[in-house]
Amino acid sequence: MKYLFVGPVIHPVHGQSLAFTRFIESIDKESKIIINTNIDDKSKPVKFLYTFKILSEILIKSIFCKYNTVYFTCSRSIMGSIKDILLINLASLKNVKIINHLHGSDFYDFLHKSPNCYKQILIHSYRKVDTSIVLLERMKSQFKNFENMKVEVVPNFYDDELEHKLIDKEVDKVNLVYLSNIMCSKGIFELLAAFKEVVKKHQNIHLNIAGGFIADKHMSIEDVKEKFLAEIKSSANISYVGTVFGDKKIKLLQLSDIFILPTYYESEAFPISILEAMVCENAIITTDYKYLPDIISNQNGLLTKPKSITSLSKAIELLLSDKVKLRYIQAHNKSIAKQSYNLDSYLYKLKKIIN
Repeated sequence: MKYLFVGPVIHPVHGQSLAFTRFIESIDKESKIIINTNIDDKSKPVKFLYTFKILSEILIKSIFCKYNTVYFTCSRSIMGSIKDILLINLASLKNVKIINHLHGSDFYDFLHKSPNCYKQILIHSYRKVDTSIVLLERMKSQFKNFENMKVEVVPNFYDDELEHKLIDKEVDKVNLVYLSNIMCSKGIFELLAAFKEVVKKHQNIHLNIAGGFIADKHMSIEDVKEKFLAEIKSSANISYVGTVFGDKKIKLLQLSDIFILPTYYESEAFPISILEAMVCENAIITTDYKYLPDIISNQNGLLTKPKSITSLSKAIELLLSDKVKLRYIQAHNKSIAKQSYNLDSYLYKLKKIIN
């Protein structure tokens, strides 16, 4: 078998690029052709130029390379979906198997909010996709317009390296952690405001923040970075550690007690960072938003209202005030993560689908 893989390779690192990279790493070198679509750290003008480069690569490799199966991670923007439309239609001419993997939660909305002419092009193209992969059972509805498309569920995973014990949690301090891209819609500024309220009552807590700066529809990279650095400048209980990988990331999560992701990001679906935190014995605080309630219940932590500083600060205080409950949740999360979200299981399910 020969596979044409089209998706985001790390770096930069985010859930989709990590998932795509781990999958293609598991495939023999001689069996794969790879087209990297990761331009998330580029400015808008540079993204425009790179898009043409990616389209050219898709055009050449789709036509002239030999492959039996196409596996791609679909986009949910006009610019990004142009490459998907080109790929699907060129691959269909070769009568090969076409597999799409959705990592976001907004394909259905993108499809139905597109201009009618473009919507029809998308529908015509995606009818040629044999199988789409989603992260949760409820996400199957993202493709309810395509009755002949097979839709499979493959939950996300955590990296095996996170199981290697490198550091113990501190006994006399509660460490909170934010590990995600630093962008407005991930709730970073709501977290900073909530933490500053909580720390007035609880001096023995510390917030570690890790991640790179990313733009969204709310703020540019420059504006996010400027506001974030100004917000943390005067707080001794907040540390920004930049982007973290390998042992540094493992130590950060293993040291932490509570993982916080107050997201309202429009594409949020099933953050890998939540699973990474769970296997490192963290309670989870995230938002009651989109598919997150399908992952997090009261046994795993707490859900808060999106964009609500008050709701977030109350959730943090609830876990800080009941250490017995906190320790129970931490142990439970490690157990459930190892049982249900390991990398081997993820790769096995994907390989079964593409073969």
